[in-house]
Amino acid sequence: MEDEVPDFGLFGPGSMAWRVHAHPSGWVGAIRALLLQALEPRAMAGVAQFSRFSEDAWRRFSTTSEFIMTVTYCPRMEAEAAVARVRMIHDSIVGTDPHTKRPFSANDPYLLAYIHNCLVDSLLVSYVNFAGRLSSAEQDRYVAEMYLLAELIGADTGEVPVKSADLSNWLGSARGLLLTDEARLAAETIKNINLPAYLLPAWNIAWNASLAVMPSYALELYGFEVDPGARMFHKELAYVIARTLKTALPSHPYHRQAKYAYYDSYAKASQMNCLSWSEHLLKDLLSISGFKR
Repeated sequence: MEDEVPDFGLFGPGSMAWRVHAHPSGWVGAIRALLLQALEPRAMAGVAQFSRFSEDAWRRFSTTSEFIMTVTYCPRMEAEAAVARVRMIHDSIVGTDPHTKRPFSANDPYLLAYIHNCLVDSLLVSYVNFAGRLSSAEQDRYVAEMYLLAELIGADTGEVPVKSADLSNWLGSARGLLLTDEARLAAETIKNINLPAYLLPAWNIAWNASLAVMPSYALELYGFEVDPGARMFHKELAYVIARTLKTALPSHPYHRQAKYAYYDSYAKASQMNCLSWSEHLLKDLLSISGFKR
């Protein structure tokens, strides 16, 4: 029906999630998140025993990105289906961590909270450093929005803060973190990821930028030393490149589709002479190509 209210998913237009997840700084955040996640020995044991991460790390980055874009920009039914698929895959990921001798399950509520908190904190930190300033209220709003995702994936919500400062403090006091051989291998795999040669300089910049915004306890566990001058250089370089990519490259297809659907919905609701979905797409493509109408 024409007057049916569009389904803009879990967060919707105007949310901080739509804003943060559309920015290229998320790639730096993804590296930072994986490095933090690898320090949880039971979580890392699950990755090491049930995946081919060391052989195909790019697939892990790609599938994680696809999941985040789906739950952010797709209709709610699609977002919930994506969560259900992940939980179904997790059902069979159970075992024992060889280092702590503790059992693990990929659907363990605490481990899900830890993985979630690492990702949310990393995406937020990367956005603030490489995209633009956010007020404390905006940062808190983003963290609070992502609480909904924590609920959906089955995380222990008692371990999921809803304010930015509390989230950073929670991660800094997380118990049982350990640099295992598997975590060390994961870090080496991420740093030396198997990508086409022409993409490696950009990946190297993202890697160094992730270390520049890594919490000190993680750097100490990994034994990474980051010179203050180098830290500043890599942050500034990544800031310039991320903002350039945001301007030069089209956003993810799910984001574009949701954005243009919102434009059309707004135009109909306000009875304004706004551009149609296809006209917006054409305008974006022309701007990317350097043409002007």
